Amino acid sequence: MSFAVTAWDARPYHSPMARPPLGLVSSFVIAGASASVGCGGEATPLGTHVEDWRDEVVYQLMTDRFANGDSSNDTIDGIGPIAGDFSRWQGGDWRGVEQHLDYVEDLGASTIWISPIARNVARMDVADGYHGYWASDFTTVEPHFGSEADLVSLVRASHARGVHVIVDVVTNHTGRVFFYDLDGDGVEDEGEAQPPYRAEGYDAPIVFTETTRLFAPLPPLDEGGATREREPGAIDLDPSFFHRRGYGDLVIPEQRRYGDFPDGLRDLDTESDRVLDALVQTWVTWVLRTDIDGLRLDAVPHAEVPFWQAFCRRLRLRLAALGKHRFFLLGEIFEADPRDIVPYVSEDALDAGFDIPLKYALVNRILTDGAAPIEAVPVLETARTYFRDAPQDEGIGIPPWQARLALIDNHDTGRLRSEIDDPFAVDQALVAIFTIDAIPCVYYGTEQELAGPGGHLGREPLWLTDYRRDLPTFQLIQLLSALRRGSSALRRGSLAVRFASTHASRGEDGMPSVGFEDAGLLAWERAVEDDHVLVVLNAHPTQSSRASFSTMLPAGRFADAIEGTDTIDVGADGSVSVELPPRRSRVFVRAR
Repeated sequence: MSFAVTAWDARPYHSPMARPPLGLVSSFVIAGASASVGCGGEATPLGTHVEDWRDEVVYQLMTDRFANGDSSNDTIDGIGPIAGDFSRWQGGDWRGVEQHLDYVEDLGASTIWISPIARNVARMDVADGYHGYWASDFTTVEPHFGSEADLVSLVRASHARGVHVIVDVVTNHTGRVFFYDLDGDGVEDEGEAQPPYRAEGYDAPIVFTETTRLFAPLPPLDEGGATREREPGAIDLDPSFFHRRGYGDLVIPEQRRYGDFPDGLRDLDTESDRVLDALVQTWVTWVLRTDIDGLRLDAVPHAEVPFWQAFCRRLRLRLAALGKHRFFLLGEIFEADPRDIVPYVSEDALDAGFDIPLKYALVNRILTDGAAPIEAVPVLETARTYFRDAPQDEGIGIPPWQARLALIDNHDTGRLRSEIDDPFAVDQALVAIFTIDAIPCVYYGTEQELAGPGGHLGREPLWLTDYRRDLPTFQLIQLLSALRRGSSALRRGSLAVRFASTHASRGEDGMPSVGFEDAGLLAWERAVEDDHVLVVLNAHPTQSSRASFSTMLPAGRFADAIEGTDTIDVGADGSVSVELPPRRSRVFVRAR
């Protein structure tokens, strides 16, 4: 791809007037009072919209793939959709999301997690920036998604329905916004986009190919002891904002931290106070302008823990002073070992991360591969002891373990249906994430039974499904969402594993196991006060499995809330006997 190349110059800050019109009016407020944002002169209070994040069901959608509500922004500067090529823009936007909020509500979700909002590098030879992770100008929105007014309208419309909004954010890197001019000729030659990693960095000049900005940090403005927010200017990033060490190998810790990301995404120097100050200001500003409810922070292990502690602490304090509380700071901490997640949710750091250990151990190993259910005990129960049992100061009010997000797949992993040709295995995975002591997160299209593998093919345009509501998986998620809303045990209760078979449901040859009557059986109990729920899964693909075990359930009859046919009788000592058909799940609640 050819660029009109201009080398970086030494211009420092730009006034707001130097940027394109924002289409948004922000009011300045004194700390401790209610901040407000507005569009077209109409003010909207900046407030706290979430009482308890444990009550939420999160629906992850990719803005470009969810709904196309405005065809006028499909093509920008000659770059637009290529039908059938999922590595390129497809046309989804914020208006489309707003127009289909009823679909989200019907599914049972109460929070949407949308793609990054900043303007992106629109197209490279390998793919387009439709996903939002190739940011160039953090001070303006991605025009393919719509205008800033469209984004504010989406947030307002969501809040009017009781739906909350989390925005995906990248702090670790920008898109490929410059090349390393190794030979000093001002032209991008072979090898200058992704030169190999060098620990000492590159002394060669860099040539910017995109306008690359953050909001300029504002010094506090003291008036009678009160600090107030005001509209910041923009700062053009210079070479000192980046590590400039070349392409990093993600499996080598040093290179993961300081090297450029795959596809030449440029690694920000997150150890720099200037970078930290600008990133905090940037996201305070966007919260003020949009009134969103949280950030999903990308690539967390690619930056140091002290950065996350400083970023999160300062962001929380700034927002709390403006009347925004319980603002969720959720991290993509892609680690299979829970102990590797703990540092990033330590004091002052993130509120929580995704439960990747559960994805690997329970969803992949047991439900997909047929491993022995006993392997799930650490990620269901034991691992909580690694985590601090206190919420972050000025955070969301619940500890990291309770706030983690449970998922069966997402835009990076590939869809679970592409990995196992058994719809009941997917059903079991959904039952699991809705009934453990975590916040469930559904990847868009799961409810439509999409089966795209990893990468671009797992990011299908949802409009191709006609947004059907009559599919079994859509209706299962509806049921699970309603069940969770109606059960304090599923939202607030403790979790204890009551039975976990030591026998796998598949042998080493991949064939179903034989000879063990409890093979594939896993059960856990959720309880708070007098509300008790028993969840039982049989992961065996061909065999009915049975077991008897002890619980803390009160004596009496419990009925299955999933299929509505099975019941169990709980003895005076809490003992139960269960038998489940192959690949079936039961959620037993007190019979009425």
